Amino acid sequence: MVNPATEEVIAALPAAGREDVRRAVDEAEEAFRRWSETPLRERSKLLLKAAQYIEQDSEGLLRVLVSESGKPVRDARAELKRAVEIFRASAEEARYVLEGRAPRVDAYEYPPGNEHRLVVEGREPLGVVAGALSYNNPASTFAHKVAPVIAAGNTAVVKPSTHTPLTALRMAELLKKAGVPDGVVKVVVGSGEEVFDEFIENPRVAGVSFTGSTAVGLQVAAKAAGRGKKFMVAPSGSDPAIVFADADIAKAAAVVARARFENAGQNCNATKRVYVERPVFEKFLEILSERVASIKVGDPADESTDMGPLISEKMVKAMEGLVADATAKGGELVRGGRRIARRGYFFEPTLLKFADGAAGAKVLREEVFGPVLPVAPFDDEEEAVELANSTIYGLQAAVFTADYRRALRVARAVKAGAVMVNDSTRVRFDALPYGGVKMSGFGWREGVRATMYYFTEPKYLVLNVE
Repeated sequence: MVNPATEEVIAALPAAGREDVRRAVDEAEEAFRRWSETPLRERSKLLLKAAQYIEQDSEGLLRVLVSESGKPVRDARAELKRAVEIFRASAEEARYVLEGRAPRVDAYEYPPGNEHRLVVEGREPLGVVAGALSYNNPASTFAHKVAPVIAAGNTAVVKPSTHTPLTALRMAELLKKAGVPDGVVKVVVGSGEEVFDEFIENPRVAGVSFTGSTAVGLQVAAKAAGRGKKFMVAPSGSDPAIVFADADIAKAAAVVARARFENAGQNCNATKRVYVERPVFEKFLEILSERVASIKVGDPADESTDMGPLISEKMVKAMEGLVADATAKGGELVRGGRRIARRGYFFEPTLLKFADGAAGAKVLREEVFGPVLPVAPFDDEEEAVELANSTIYGLQAAVFTADYRRALRVARAVKAGAVMVNDSTRVRFDALPYGGVKMSGFGWREGVRATMYYFTEPKYLVLNVE
């Protein structure tokens, strides 16, 4: 375990082997029967108490989260608040998602005698649900993989990223302190492939939930489906922002700068490409460049820091490669583009200018998980939509314009799971389904309500009252 801001070792943890994972799954399966039979009101009370404990321990969690992820302390504080709210929302929403219904079967001719039948539909938990957490948001992804899953009566076994396991381990301890029974939530730290292969192949695991790259997510989905397991995948994105000439371009530039460079660009719904209508292209680029220049990069524990390091040396080298590819394929380096000469995995906030939005550079086609932002012009609405839809991804998008009719036309035409008008691609409502289309949208969408619904099954009780 290395602090990405200092490259200092902050912890050494034993890696779980497959036998360790099996034991964790066995314990979760053993706890499932008792937990699933616990009244919903009691489960909800424990989740609310867990939220309280997380909130009370926020300063301790904050130090852990900042040191292992490199996330600036202000952003880390916001993430912890979000995690608390996910636990609270799970406790509060469960009664509505799981309430069931009584279908009127007397509306159907077949089978005969339906007028004498009373049907009650309830929802029952699956069993053990395994989850993989991301390194960029270790607290909120823990909350998403755990809170709605256990609120619904399942038990959870989660694997944090090997870059950021300490946050998950500490949160699991707080859940136990709050009174969540042993076995209901288990954390295993180890190799992603080894741990997740056991999750998928273990017959006691009923469902899997994965946050990570599309490439790995496709493998998880294929393996899980091949074994009859439910799977939920939160994959990659290459989220575009479209800026029309009638927009408030100063406001748009401010929103885009924050949406791209927050957490050093390491967010799946970060703005990753910007297309600007040609009459205001140069002016927008000038304002955006000034915004980028004002970003303070430094110690993530400093309250004044805007952007910290990338998670690893590998990601720094990936940014260097992307910038080299972009400049070789017509991109002009406006600002940044290099590793910062200091200890830690720091890379300059980088702005690239393209004369043609259809250029073949990787930064305009792939998910760039770092502080590199390409900007290109467009001439009309049709071209803007074409450029926005030019990647294999379709997670989220943003449109900046004063014309709401145009905004709605473009929002309908852009292939994405959500389109924000005059707002950030980073907008997400944790209680609602989150996901996209194309290679950002296979499997069920994540969210407090959606997760509880997906990891439960309908069960019918049919009473013949004749």
